[in-house]
Amino acid sequence: MSDGASEHQHESHPGHGGHGHGGHGGHGHHGGASIDFAAEAERLRKRADARAPVDRALMLRLSERDDRVFVDVGCGAGGMAMAFAQTHPDARTVAVDAEQALVDLAGERAAAAGLSIVTAVADVDRPEHLADIVGAPADLVWAGGVIHHTTDQQAALDTLAGLLGPGGRLAIAEGGLPGQFLPWDVGVGRPSLELRLAEAGSQRMAAEHAENGAARRPYGWNVALEKAGLHDVRVINDVTDIPAPLTGPDLEPALHSLAAQVGWFEQFLDAEDRDAWAALLDADGPDWLGSRRDLYHLEIRSYYVGTKANG
Repeated sequence: MSDGASEHQHESHPGHGGHGHGGHGGHGHHGGASIDFAAEAERLRKRADARAPVDRALMLRLSERDDRVFVDVGCGAGGMAMAFAQTHPDARTVAVDAEQALVDLAGERAAAAGLSIVTAVADVDRPEHLADIVGAPADLVWAGGVIHHTTDQQAALDTLAGLLGPGGRLAIAEGGLPGQFLPWDVGVGRPSLELRLAEAGSQRMAAEHAENGAARRPYGWNVALEKAGLHDVRVINDVTDIPAPLTGPDLEPALHSLAAQVGWFEQFLDAEDRDAWAALLDADGPDWLGSRRDLYHLEIRSYYVGTKANG
């Protein structure tokens, strides 16, 4: 699988309660290659609600008891910010996004849960403004599926590392392996349909980077964190392994993930593949994927964590 396809699916994956970011701060909205996540606020709300237990479990692995300042960059629906605020009620929790609609959504969800979270429109393209909003050296900065959408990924990591206080950690959700759900031959269209969807995702990412004039990052995420001045870089790989047949709460996210990817990557699919996906995703048609007993879910989500030196 291409790295770009994997990273982009982390939103349909992705994701980590967020992924709505413009310009240098994350997901842009420039022409046909980019995706308007603000228009998908309601889907992000439902997805963040469903992922809340997963976000809390991940936050327990990333945070430390004495953390006093947490920043969620590209917060989307605010899932990780809420997870931190629940476990650290006396700490300062900051959630920022480049999209006003998503900042509003994160604030609404936090208020409904009785959580105190500072929300603001900001992105890594304006580091001084971002630092002013954070207000103090951060103990933990989280960026879930954000960095690979920036025009200069290394500069974005440098900016986020600069928010940390001594001993602070920067955690990013990037890389991994995208979810796979289908048999090689589903009997509709040509075999290897899902692999071509992943390749379309890689092409869409390349088109976004070309459109935005993005700088290349010809090295892995662990090296990128080291180049940002962080040490003790580690990776957490969470594996999803649900065998066939998918049913109920396992089936619905798989269908939503595939439908979202087809919508996002459609212009990079040929006519035959678009027709095949239309038939497979038609809940009223004879080929609907939801009627099959051979769907499975195999995926790896990767989280890279680097620490700022003390003193």
